Amino acid sequence: MEKNNLNDIVLSSRIRLARNIEGLNFASKLDLASANMLPRRVYEALGSSDTYLLYRMKDISEIDAHVLKEKHLISEDLILNNQTGAAVINERENVSILVNEEDHVRLQCIERGFSLADAHEIMLAVDNVLKRKINFAHSKKLGYLTACPTNVGTGMRASVMMFLPGLAIFSSLEKCLNAISRLNMTIRGVYGEGSSASGYIFQLSNQKSLGLTSSQIIEAVEASCLHIIDAEFRARESLYKSSPSELKDKIWRAYGVLTNAYSLSSGEFMELFALVKLGIYYGFLKASNIERLDTLLVNAQSYSISSLSGKNLDTDERDFYRASYVAKVLGQITKKN
Repeated sequence: MEKNNLNDIVLSSRIRLARNIEGLNFASKLDLASANMLPRRVYEALGSSDTYLLYRMKDISEIDAHVLKEKHLISEDLILNNQTGAAVINERENVSILVNEEDHVRLQCIERGFSLADAHEIMLAVDNVLKRKINFAHSKKLGYLTACPTNVGTGMRASVMMFLPGLAIFSSLEKCLNAISRLNMTIRGVYGEGSSASGYIFQLSNQKSLGLTSSQIIEAVEASCLHIIDAEFRARESLYKSSPSELKDKIWRAYGVLTNAYSLSSGEFMELFALVKLGIYYGFLKASNIERLDTLLVNAQSYSISSLSGKNLDTDERDFYRASYVAKVLGQITKKN
């Protein structure tokens, strides 16, 4: 399969490394003075390797914090730590370093499409920069020491964000889960553990790193991903063959609502947007800018919409603004085919 075809299903790839600083208690037991010192220490350790900004959760607004979460740059747990939680994020917003979350430091790189190897290369470079100035807790026997035992070893989680409408509509996802569970993989919702799979978007990742090399983890995630991709393509083919005219009608109706609605909730947007993306795959709709289309998925979320409006919108105002914004963007980059 060509990479472009794979990217019809894999929206993004992420590598995350968990690290803790030698000589300090884990984050949950860390004294306040040490915890407050960590963000600046991490920020300064990066030096001039890239352009980074330091965000302390206590100093940014609720909207700004949740916009970063909707971009997958920080976690809900970090937001909840509004006393010492912080993030260091590069200008391109593909690298973010979470400080004082579950571990002292969690580095992550997110790249578009099916590109785990590229994300891993970037992440190793950032990790090496930090290690010049910071000694991370490491055991010759166990590897990197982490707050959660499943992360001990490389401290690495490799994950891919996948768009799986075919498997979800056919209720075949559970069969795939059973098949990949033997490889110590797990599938979660859009924002990881405990979140829902809104808009047929799921996150596949390894469950443990102890006893495995980075290469082995990436190979296992890629193999599982390819298994699911193959099943998704077959499900989409079956979905089309079952009733192409009915499917086209459903997709065009979804497109009609998104381009003409006066009010649009976040949940309704995700449901209809998934059908539009599926319509582009089948050729029922045409998109001139796929990257901008995928960016719309983030920009239409609740806090990002408020941020784009420049106001602190209530629920109704947010739904009105979302409808107008989505209609404008889709009108500029998509059309019926």
